[in-house]
Amino acid sequence: MSIINAPLMRPALIFLGLVILTCSSVWWVDYFVNQDGSAHVYSAYLMLELLKNNPQVHELYAFNSISVPNSSGHWLLVLLLNFFSAFTATKIIVTLTFAGLIGSVGFLRWKIFGSNGLTTSLLAGAVIGFNWLWLVGFYNFLLGVIFLALTVGFYYEWRENLTVRRTILLGILIILTYLSHIVSFAVLCGCLGILAITSQKPNRKAAIFRTFIALLPVVPLIILYKINSTSEGGFYPVWRNLENPLSVISWISQIRNADPFILISRRAFPFSTANSAYFAFFTPFIWIGGAFVLLIVPTFKKLVNSEKRNKMLPFFILSGLCILTAFFAPDDFGLNNGSVLRERLLICGFVLAIPLFSTDGSPILAWTARICLIFVIFFQTVVLWEYALQTDKDAKEYLTAGQFIEQTDALMSIIIPNETKRFHAYPMSGMGNYLGIERKITAWDNYEIGHNLFPIVAKNKADQKFVLEMASASVALVDPESQNLPEKTQNFDTVLEKNREKLSKLLIWGDAAMIRQSTEKWFDPQPVFENGRITILKRR
Repeated sequence: MSIINAPLMRPALIFLGLVILTCSSVWWVDYFVNQDGSAHVYSAYLMLELLKNNPQVHELYAFNSISVPNSSGHWLLVLLLNFFSAFTATKIIVTLTFAGLIGSVGFLRWKIFGSNGLTTSLLAGAVIGFNWLWLVGFYNFLLGVIFLALTVGFYYEWRENLTVRRTILLGILIILTYLSHIVSFAVLCGCLGILAITSQKPNRKAAIFRTFIALLPVVPLIILYKINSTSEGGFYPVWRNLENPLSVISWISQIRNADPFILISRRAFPFSTANSAYFAFFTPFIWIGGAFVLLIVPTFKKLVNSEKRNKMLPFFILSGLCILTAFFAPDDFGLNNGSVLRERLLICGFVLAIPLFSTDGSPILAWTARICLIFVIFFQTVVLWEYALQTDKDAKEYLTAGQFIEQTDALMSIIIPNETKRFHAYPMSGMGNYLGIERKITAWDNYEIGHNLFPIVAKNKADQKFVLEMASASVALVDPESQNLPEKTQNFDTVLEKNREKLSKLLIWGDAAMIRQSTEKWFDPQPVFENGRITILKRR
């Protein structure tokens, strides 16, 4: 009975239940496919083949610098691919990153307040986990957030007694966070700095000094990465949704577009073909924001207590800075330097707000907040079921094309959807990567090999440029709302003309007639295979 009544047993069961409930659709289907995750798993496969000294892979690809801060998820996938298929490895890492985010959020709360409010924090962790970055497959960033929460939890407990062993462990956690993603690393550095200077006075100087020592091992990695990285597009702030900085409406639109929790269009409802502005009422961000306000407002009453204030003040500063920056900061500093900055910061801000929750003394507010969180979990779970079933169906159709791709082919896939984008992720855009795994096919769908932001790159600079240019041209074709056909196909035509010798086959998913003028110049108009939405053309 003592085990059953243990303080952590109930939260542990709730954690397990949340993971099973939310990830059930991932494991129900044969093929769960996300967008960027497809490129990640193909990159990991190429990394594994490099480690095995595969001569064909060595001819085209090379490892990037060991200092690249966007690689932990790739190495985890390398490990998984030793034992599982690419599709099973995808399911595992999708589940691990979701479960890890819930668990790390709960761990952060537990390290600061014990079991108080732990159940509510796990619910909050689940709604944070249901972000579109997870749906798209930003594994490295998600692992970075997990390490961020774990490191802050440990550091809060250790900061006033940083022994040599703890300093070494802290240094390892910092390096793991850096190797996951630069944004989570930057937020972690801010957290460590603020927590160090807000520690108790007798230990403050020692905490600051030993934290500095723990940060030293990551400095050579940062310097090495800076030396080896190049940014052809420059480094400058870009507000992509801010039409007029003097307009309040423009700023409202800017803030609205930072929403990382929109898995399905605000005008859509899961498993329904209806399209209505009224469905915006179900937007998760509204319910999440309301729940967080309900849980944090009672905290202000406790700030008069010096002990509570010392615990909560650093997290007010940290979460507040992340959230405000997410609302008003630029979307990126040039796409060659990475993107989706504000959404990442907002997720970090919500994670760091977890220690501010108060569930004591205001039971009505606490229960109302929990109801909001539970609603979001069920809504997003239903959305994920629709997404999983749809992508499974599409993947099965797409993969039938594999038998018409020969082992020595160099393949590029082009996606031309004829419907309005329903989900934030468009998984078919990365499906071509799976055709290159476990085969001798060269799949040029992998945009990562053209960037210096990932652990593997194309050896040839011309190949890097080709991949990025083709990825950019493909994005224009994917936009179904743009009706300017000449403009949409112009870039594609130009890139194809310059690089046609790199391809032996072209796989088109969607309306092949849309780009027929371009393809007929360089590819045989008689398809090698044509069935439904799939057309495979062979180079002349």
